[in-house]
Amino acid sequence: MNEPFSTAGLVGDDAADASAPQRSRLGLWQIVFLVISAAAPLTGMLGAVPPAISLGNGAGIPGAFVIAGVVLLVFSVGFASMSRHIVRAGAFYAYITAGFGRPLGMAGALVALLSYTCIQIALYGLFGFFCTVVLGPMLHSALPWYAYSLACLAIVQITGLRGIDLNSRLLGVLMCLEMGILLVLSLAIVTHHGGPDGLTLEPFAPKHVFSGHMGIAVMFALASFIGFEATAIYGKECRDPKITVPRATYVSVSLILVFFAFVTWAIVCAYGLKDVADVATKQPGDFWFMQSAKYLGGTMTTAMSLLLLSSIFASLLSFHNTIVRYIHALSVEGLLPAKLDRLHPKYGSPYLASYLQTLSVLAPIGIFVMVGADPFNIVFSCTSALGTIGIVMLQAVTSFAVVAYFRATKKDTRFWHALAAPVLGGIGLLWIGFVLIGNLDALSGSDSAIVRAFPWIVLTVAVLGIVLGFALKRARPDIYARFGQ
Repeated sequence: MNEPFSTAGLVGDDAADASAPQRSRLGLWQIVFLVISAAAPLTGMLGAVPPAISLGNGAGIPGAFVIAGVVLLVFSVGFASMSRHIVRAGAFYAYITAGFGRPLGMAGALVALLSYTCIQIALYGLFGFFCTVVLGPMLHSALPWYAYSLACLAIVQITGLRGIDLNSRLLGVLMCLEMGILLVLSLAIVTHHGGPDGLTLEPFAPKHVFSGHMGIAVMFALASFIGFEATAIYGKECRDPKITVPRATYVSVSLILVFFAFVTWAIVCAYGLKDVADVATKQPGDFWFMQSAKYLGGTMTTAMSLLLLSSIFASLLSFHNTIVRYIHALSVEGLLPAKLDRLHPKYGSPYLASYLQTLSVLAPIGIFVMVGADPFNIVFSCTSALGTIGIVMLQAVTSFAVVAYFRATKKDTRFWHALAAPVLGGIGLLWIGFVLIGNLDALSGSDSAIVRAFPWIVLTVAVLGIVLGFALKRARPDIYARFGQ
């Protein structure tokens, strides 16, 4: 690697530590801020809850979030156990490599890059769309959605270059603000004893949770958690990763689970068991703002609109950091050009990987602009659906890779941690993945042939990764041998 930061003369873990993208060390809560920001709680609540209610299980939506959270907590057991033995920036593909070998690991790497990039493109479309809705009237501006998206992209690039410490502090502030306003609204609803049915635990009753299309509701709920798995990606940048990463994983999933369950319970109580699905179907865009105006007033409702934009920005910055670390790791592995592992002389961030990540998003956005794609119905809905398929399937494969790794190495022989939890988590994620594939029209808002081809696109990318693995084994055994190691 070129200066200003060289790994010459270092071997093993020392070399790996030296090539980490940031010299400073992150603490538990800094990692938690980074990954919960990727989940974008406010965006998830405002964007995913109304369709989850109207298309899914209606008043039982809090229970759907509990089910999704429990599945991910079970998944996290094996994921966290693995993080104690393998500390790599490319968590998914490193764990798959350890369990199933390098060809499947390379498939995981390509699918991860595709999936995270799609999600980030989707979020830029969503950001531009909501800017036209929120900022346009405020500023009396008729700027197109992509003007806001490109401005946001530039800010994310500049902020991303400044290093992970600044990013984690900024994301921590934004996360507290967006979660704070939802908590204030929820507590106001509780203080006023809810709506027609009062404060009731009925939304958690099996007759509501398992009513309607519960699988669709769980599908939307799980999509709201995406981003938490990035805890392991920051392993090389945190203090005592074998302790910090598992704790950060459990804390992140638990916080998101409790928060989402409580907030969705409060909003169901506000509308009442009988009316909540009807309102979510007829007025999905105003679903949360109507209750905010009722309980908090116009000023706080306007603040919620602005915090929605900051929530999307926080998620974009968090995913930028995640993808950059994947690119940096793959450059160290030899799959991408070695220059991409260069660190910024001042901030210690992988700046060339950062520029490449921005370019990989800018090009598709430019294509969407040229063809006149709708920022919400196409850019956001469709690309987020493609990204979600990839992430859920990666999580499932990772669960089974954990079992294979521990059975082969015997490094962890605990029944729950090394076998039962990973198998149960993998089965649960596969079920959600197949529900997702079967309901792509609901998730994406389109039933076009392109959308129906999304699972095949993910499978094709995975197959290309496997082919690449075997090709490297023959042509570049040196690169093949060090991949995932």
